[in-house]
Amino acid sequence: MLDLINEHTVKIILVMQEGDSIREISKKTGSSYGWTYKWIKKLEEINILKTSSQGIKIKDKETVEKFKSLSKSILKKKIELKDAYLLPNFAKMKYAYTKTDAVWIWTQGGYQIGRSRENYPIFIKILEKDINKWRNFFKTYSVKCKVKERAKEGIHFVLEPEKNFEPKWKGEYQVISLKETVKWANKHKTSFQPALEMLKEMYGLNIDVEYKERKKLKA
Repeated sequence: MLDLINEHTVKIILVMQEGDSIREISKKTGSSYGWTYKWIKKLEEINILKTSSQGIKIKDKETVEKFKSLSKSILKKKIELKDAYLLPNFAKMKYAYTKTDAVWIWTQGGYQIGRSRENYPIFIKILEKDINKWRNFFKTYSVKCKVKERAKEGIHFVLEPEKNFEPKWKGEYQVISLKETVKWANKHKTSFQPALEMLKEMYGLNIDVEYKERKKLKA
């Protein structure tokens, strides 16, 4: 079984829920369908789970729990920025990336501002009733989190609690809607005008914005 412990199976075990399809697991882990299919089939070969038209069914729950514990230890020691962004998928709770991260996701990584490896806040909308669950979840991975407040250094999550919201899937992430993202970016136009221009071009949006550098070129 030890030869099956790798970045693919670690993420599969942590995100999968009974009834999930291989494609759903692929989306949650941010891995290609082909790689996800390959490693799920290998887990099926050793009778940990079973695939069917009704989705994944866990056959050996005891082994899965042990695997989860080991998987968490591996991610905890090797947490990278990309893995940090996938962490909320492992929590199996409602969430949506918001603010700067909503812009980053909707621009497909094309616009980044005000963050560095040494101080990297990640903004995430959560349900008010789940605040303590999220705190415990991030503690499991030794990742800092604060409610509506940035930490002083490192990769950390800024929790933005709300009573309710509707997340959208964009790639492997859940995020606030494009409409909400544009509205927020407009409120902070000084910093996000280039991003608004990108969003306008990418999604054919009818918004009145033009990056000042382009205006200079036309002059």
